[in-house]
Amino acid sequence: MISNLSAGLRTINLNDEKAEDSRSQHQQQTVIDQSRAESMNSKSQDTGNRITQYFTNLPKEGFTLFSHSSAPNGFKVAIVLSELGYPYKTLFLDFNKGEQRAPEFVSVNPNARVPALIDHNCDNLALWESGAIILYLCQKSLRETGVCDIYSDNPQDQAQINSWVFFQTSGHAPIIGQALHFRYFHDVNVPSAVERYTDEVRRVYGVLEMALAERREALIMELDIQNSANYSNGTTPLSQSKYFDHPVWLVGDSISVADLSFVPWNNVVDRIGINLKSEYPEVYKWTKHMMRRPAVVTALRGDT
Repeated sequence: MISNLSAGLRTINLNDEKAEDSRSQHQQQTVIDQSRAESMNSKSQDTGNRITQYFTNLPKEGFTLFSHSSAPNGFKVAIVLSELGYPYKTLFLDFNKGEQRAPEFVSVNPNARVPALIDHNCDNLALWESGAIILYLCQKSLRETGVCDIYSDNPQDQAQINSWVFFQTSGHAPIIGQALHFRYFHDVNVPSAVERYTDEVRRVYGVLEMALAERREALIMELDIQNSANYSNGTTPLSQSKYFDHPVWLVGDSISVADLSFVPWNNVVDRIGINLKSEYPEVYKWTKHMMRRPAVVTALRGDT
């Protein structure tokens, strides 16, 4: 099953402004589809047979990811699975049929929401909540192979990565969700709620922008040594450095789940009137670098 989110990614050229406009249109439809599906959950009592049948013949190895075709948090987990090279099958639940309330799925996630994950190589261990799933996968890779390219074996770095992951799950995704809800789907128009949540989203992006800008400055000062004095005294702006568009990451010198966790939600904020390119240029460049990664493209297309 190909995701709604993926439809807008098949033709993306991140250097093409027209492609960006196309992506925005697809993202808008994705948000609308997601909310419509969720609004119908309470009306449907049919849990269907598909989930029951799937649980009677679970895979013997790999992972099963339970997601929804318009759920950013599900794609967040898919990105991590793809980056780590783990074999997995995505089962996109049909909320219109109430599949998220099937007893078999509720046994995996008592909160009856996506994402959820089953590790078939570990006695069908069930996991839920995207942040917990992501950290489990990283720790599993580290334990099994001794290395995890998108995590760290250093306790100090792990603590920093975990902080950003929890910031994303508690302070980034839910606030964007609330801003979208009050802007488009709440029964009563509440301008103060729209303003409150949109302002909070902007505050969160301000935190990210500052962190990335500080990383950018440190990188330029370290690598562009011959011009560092001019940057320090302000005679040459940092924007003139050849490293101004070089990738920077939230923790350390390489990408981690601290960064990747933000990707799917960064693709819907235009729907609440936030333009990352003009308002938060470091966040925009950061997101573009991640969107070019093959594993990210594969995950967002829903190809597994």
